[in-house]
Amino acid sequence: MHMIRTISSLLATMIIAAISISASAETLVIQTWSGVWETGARAVGDAFAKKYNVDVKYELQTNTRLGIAKLRAQAANPTIDIAFSTNDALEQAASENLLVPIDVKAAPGLAALPTKFVHKNYLEVMNILFGLVYRKDTSPFELTKWGDLADPRLKGKLGVPTAQFAGGRWLIMAALANGGNENNMDPGMAFLKKIKPNILSFYSTDGESVKVVQSGEVAVAGLGILSDFAKLLGPGSQYRFVIPDGPVLTSVVSVGMANPKNAAVSLKFVEFLAQPEAQTAYCGIINCTPVNPNASPPDAIKDFRPAPERIYAADFAVINKKLPEWDEWYKKEIQAR
Repeated sequence: MHMIRTISSLLATMIIAAISISASAETLVIQTWSGVWETGARAVGDAFAKKYNVDVKYELQTNTRLGIAKLRAQAANPTIDIAFSTNDALEQAASENLLVPIDVKAAPGLAALPTKFVHKNYLEVMNILFGLVYRKDTSPFELTKWGDLADPRLKGKLGVPTAQFAGGRWLIMAALANGGNENNMDPGMAFLKKIKPNILSFYSTDGESVKVVQSGEVAVAGLGILSDFAKLLGPGSQYRFVIPDGPVLTSVVSVGMANPKNAAVSLKFVEFLAQPEAQTAYCGIINCTPVNPNASPPDAIKDFRPAPERIYAADFAVINKKLPEWDEWYKKEIQAR
């Protein structure tokens, strides 16, 4: 009898354990950047965890390219489920078969987004807007268009990015502003030669772009990121951020799924992130513009939100391939004195 009770107790324990395991939360591992980017990812990740009873964990990447390198290193046995990155980097990852294709039919919530933001292997979440920046107190005139960067009154007052800045977007913007694109860089290269006499300094990071303007080293930054300068803008500010008429080039923060073994819960998160509530929360922290047309950008940048049709969809397969060549040209023809 004692043995029967013991066996019964053991079976009961096993059943309870099995029930507990089946009821326990699924796990989702999200890779993102540190700082405000981690805060934003945690805001949407924690909301997802609460809604779907998922145990969400976070891993940090030092920068975008190292994040992709990490996916590459664990390709045989992936542990990262969701990778926050940029669309150009995820295009590279997709070309190496590091991402799981998005099953649109299994995720009807993705219909919340315009189709151009839902790619085969990743989902666009928000746009970081680029424009030119100037100080009203030190610039000799108020800039309104890209062509103003060539005005001789700006000689010795202009700072511009290096070619590698933001994945080559400075070079692409120069081309777009002059009738070219990533497949026709000649108009942009001619424009860069034209503004060369005005250039005083070069910056390679967004932090440096803010520093050279704030310090007074330059009066104008040829290309800046709105998220970096938003806190400096306002009615009484001497700083001006301008997105000239024409195509708008962005840096797009996107998410890709990297673990085939956890594709179901990963797809559920991607679908969750497509919704206006999640994108409003994320961009409220990052100071960015959501791609969901029903999401709200932060008050600080609402006036800068371009019409969706103005956003230029660059071919980053071309850009990733050609950027080393463009970088060499830029160093020789523009940076060299």
